[in-house]
This record gives sequence, structure tokens and C-alpha cells, in this order.
Amino acid sequence: HERGFETLSIPYPSFRRSLPGIVDHVSRSIPASEKTTHFVTHSMGGIVARCLAREHPASMTGKVIMLAPPNQGSEIIDWLKDCPLGRYAFGPGGMSLSTTDVRSSVPGFPPGQDVEVIMGRKPALPLFRFLLEGENDGIVTVESGRLPGDHHFETMDVDHTFMMGKREVLERVCQGLSS
Repeated sequence: HERGFETLSIPYPSFRRSLPGIVDHVSRSIPASEKTTHFVTHSMGGIVARCLAREHPASMTGKVIMLAPPNQGSEIIDWLKDCPLGRYAFGPGGMSLSTTDVRSSVPGFPPGQDVEVIMGRKPALPLFRFLLEGENDGIVTVESGRLPGDHHFETMDVDHTFMMGKREVLERVCQGLSS
């Protein structure tokens, strides 16, 4: 907003709705506009953007910058899939992020969609460290953030939960939106 972009933050009910319900909720929250609409997402928001691109392509008129998306699914959700506490903690939306579900049912972006992925590689919370192999941000592995195709991909020394508030990430997002 400080850089001259009009912004809209769309919270969604991931604890109460499934992924299709979340996508419907977000699509109804995006006002019609003649202006270019960019998406900056965090975590599950990247998966929502992928679904929006397929189901509501007219809303995807600009760039997509994904922060820490589980583009290959979440190993943590795989581990918690049969656990009642997991279903309670992550809700139907979060539980739809298993590696099997994301890889089999979440579409890719259409050809030509300008997409950048920024992954963290500095886990702040050791809680899930034993579940995550390789570089990770404490919640999502760097490799899990990769998208098929020719998209910009980079890593930064930030953690998953708070990366969107880090100055260096915000600078990188603004740079990506302005280029």
C-alpha cells in the first residue's frame, strides 16, 4: 500500500470450509475491476490462487507472487491426516493440503501466467522439524514449493509464519510487482 498499490486482504474460513468453498468465498470477495489485479499469497493462499486461475480466470489479470506455498502438498498434513486433533487444528481447508490431494486435484496455472514463488529456509519453530526433510521454513519444505513449468523461484532466510511481515520479503514482493 505504501508503494502505491491498492490492496485488498481477503481472509477466508479455512477452519470451516473445504478448498472449493474457500475458492468460492474468495472469488466472491474480489471486486470487478478494469485494473490489473495481482495476487500476493501466503501458504494455502497460493493453492487457492491456483484454483482461482482455473475456475475464475478473468480475475487473474496480473502477476501472482506466492509466499511459502505448499505447491506439492504438505508433509505435515500427511502425518496428521488420520488424527482428530489435526482435523480440529487445521480444519477442512487445511486438511485438503495433503501431498496426494494437492498433486492430484489442484490445477497448475495456465500457460503464460506470470508467477513467482518465494520460499523461506529458516525454520523458527522446531515443532515439525522431524517431519521435514531438506531445507524448510518450519512448515513447508523448499522443494514442496516448486511449481512445474518455467516460473521464477527463490529462497530467502525467513520463516514460514512471519515471512510476509519481513522487510526484505516485502521489498522483493514490491520489486516483483513493479517489474
